[in-house]
Amino acid sequence: MTDRLVETADGRVLHTMSLGAGDDLVVLEAGLGISGRYWGPVQQQVARSARVVAYERAGYGTSTPGPARHRDLAGLTDDLQAAIESEAHRRLVLVGHSWGGPIVRTLAARLAVAGSPPAGLVLVDQSDEHAADLYVSPMMRWSSASQAKLMPPLARMRLLAPLMRSTLTGLPEPWRTAAADASATVAAARAAAAELSHVADGVQQLMEASPDLSGVPVTVLSGARSTFADRRMRARLVAAHRETARALDARFVVAERSGHLIPVAEPELIATEAVAHFR
Repeated sequence: MTDRLVETADGRVLHTMSLGAGDDLVVLEAGLGISGRYWGPVQQQVARSARVVAYERAGYGTSTPGPARHRDLAGLTDDLQAAIESEAHRRLVLVGHSWGGPIVRTLAARLAVAGSPPAGLVLVDQSDEHAADLYVSPMMRWSSASQAKLMPPLARMRLLAPLMRSTLTGLPEPWRTAAADASATVAAARAAAAELSHVADGVQQLMEASPDLSGVPVTVLSGARSTFADRRMRARLVAAHRETARALDARFVVAERSGHLIPVAEPELIATEAVAHFR
């Protein structure tokens, strides 16, 4: 694994982690509230066929914190673009998990307008505007605001790292501990809280003007497994992912062994779907 610090336009640095070789590049965008280190098993799989980069968004791990007001969809997209522009490549595939899905979609549309669309896009159990009620309702906005307020105190009390390790059960070491620790600092908690505060407005933005992905091949992955507690939400998300796939004329793939954390449960599936866009 090669670690680098990439400078952004406003003078911050982002920690990138690359593996593999070649002119074909896969870039992995993490979900909200978690370090990009959890992509380790996916990177190992992808690196057999292409060069692959994961990174830590502003505030996570050794990446410089960014202004809270810039942790919206546009600001996150700017940082992803900075990470990509630091890597020479011929063809590009973008992979986004959870809230990373809207981020890579936004960047893909931006690159297409500039005349350099990606070779493909993989949306991994993405946060989906076709299930907008899960994000933009008054109850969900209140829940997100409450969660955002709790995260920095939990980090200061050193309670966030054990919660993260529990969430990442099944992720092999050393990635589990590394991802949990990098996601549980006070800076990371503040970054996650800032991102979370923008999610509802970001989903609303997607509802009003979905990024134009015309001509960009897209794969939509949706986790099938649920618990009794989240069965209805899981069914709602799978239906939303199917609707997104129809709207984008995309390939729809069910991750049978996964719930939301497909990168942990089925890294090989993500790798297969990502490198398939280079064929």
